[in-house]
Amino acid sequence: MNERLEAGRYWFDQVYGEGRAEGLIDMQSGLARDLARLGIEVNFGDIYSRPGLTLAQRELLSLAALVAIGGLEPQVRGHTRGAVRVGCTATEILETVIHTVQYCGFPRALNAIRVVTDELVELGVELPPGREATTD
Repeated sequence: MNERLEAGRYWFDQVYGEGRAEGLIDMQSGLARDLARLGIEVNFGDIYSRPGLTLAQRELLSLAALVAIGGLEPQVRGHTRGAVRVGCTATEILETVIHTVQYCGFPRALNAIRVVTDELVELGVELPPGREATTD
């Protein structure tokens, strides 16, 4: 097994849980296994393993990018779980999505925040209260 794949498995498992990298590969068939393996090698073996950012920072950045791209709800759900697992708070995760609205627009941000909120609730994470608008 190559060094990049081993590093990728390590960092993937740090974010998603022990054995999850192998699970991602095993859920694929044939050539699709190659794509899963490449994703682990490149995304986690090459990128996540770099110094300079914490895993929590990387997960928040990943969420922001996925929200901006739009239409990637399964990945938003997965990176929400990863963000919680590496220590991000519900406020940090939700504020990351809110922050993206200025770059990607309300429809994408609203779609993503629904997915994120549902995932946080499913994980049993307490949601922060909203800041109600005042008319003072």
